[in-house]
Amino acid sequence: MWWVTLPWLISGALGVALVVVLRRRRREARVAAKDHETLQQLLQALDSASDAIGIGDMAANSLYHNRAHLALFGYSVAELNACDEPAALFADKAVAAQIHADIRAGRSWRGETDIKTKGGRIVPAYVRADIIRNERGQPIGIFGVFTDITERRAAERALAEERERSARAQRLESLGMLAGGVAHDFGNLLGIMLGYSGLLKMSPNLSAKETKFAEGIENAALRAKDLSQNLLSFARGSTPERRRIALGPIIVAAAEGAVRGSPVRLVLGVPADLPEVLADPVQMDQVFSNLAVNAVQAMGEGGVLTVTAAAAAGPAGPILRITVSDTGCGIPASVLTRIWEPFFTTKSKGTGLGLATTYSVVKKHEGMIDVESEIGRGTTFTVTLPVATAQAAR
Repeated sequence: MWWVTLPWLISGALGVALVVVLRRRRREARVAAKDHETLQQLLQALDSASDAIGIGDMAANSLYHNRAHLALFGYSVAELNACDEPAALFADKAVAAQIHADIRAGRSWRGETDIKTKGGRIVPAYVRADIIRNERGQPIGIFGVFTDITERRAAERALAEERERSARAQRLESLGMLAGGVAHDFGNLLGIMLGYSGLLKMSPNLSAKETKFAEGIENAALRAKDLSQNLLSFARGSTPERRRIALGPIIVAAAEGAVRGSPVRLVLGVPADLPEVLADPVQMDQVFSNLAVNAVQAMGEGGVLTVTAAAAAGPAGPILRITVSDTGCGIPASVLTRIWEPFFTTKSKGTGLGLATTYSVVKKHEGMIDVESEIGRGTTFTVTLPVATAQAAR
């Protein structure tokens, strides 16, 4: 009877095998669908990332760019692969070469460098380049992440500048206190020197040569007295006597006084209806006289002095913005960083206290002073001061 039951046994086995095969294929199909869904989710996650992400092979050919990569650099995958310029994404080709050398050596790379967009714009970025490995640990590609750090760099520069301004103000304040004490005592000694030199000049027994010596002593003492007065002015910058004042007439008078008798033409843009400021009028006259005189001296053979003032909105409230511009020779970059330092001067007869005093006074009035200069084009100083409010003078 086995020959009767054998076909049934064979067909049954085939049926079971077929069922097993069909079930396996359904499982494989479900796994494939799941894998496809997972892959799609991964791609969506990469495309949604805020950082620029690019994937390439070990020969540095691009395979994938997310949306942020396209927005930052402007290259599609095909455009970047067709680009003739090696390492087109990097401003510094040496950095690009180092990254690829590290990747080929099996090392990741990360650091800050400048990148370059399709349009030629240079952008500071934090770059991470990692190796993609297969299941056997073999390198098969590069995974690059680019983070635009433009805003962070700007914030770091602003913080560094603010720290430098604060440190400079503290140094100036300390120096101002010292200068005030020295100038007071020095002035007393100079008074004695001038008194005795005057008595010597009045003596009938002096020869012409001795009289000339006495005059030399007196002239030297007078120059030293001027320096002492400058020191006192610098020291007084630490203690302004602030009250509500109209700044416009002070600015105009300082500018007109500076150009009087010079070949410089004055252009004024100072409205009569400027809001009042809380300031020491003597010290404000000193500030704008210093700036205007310096501008005129920078235009020895003639030029244009432009002085403007206008109300504006500041980060902490309304401000006055005053600019003093000349068409002189400009200030070299090496000098521009030092112009606020006490006793630093490029003038043969300068004391180096004018701009230091100006800076100190402006800071003590809760204002700011900035400078821009270009060789052969001129220099512009910008002073900003807070507008007076209903508060009493402090």
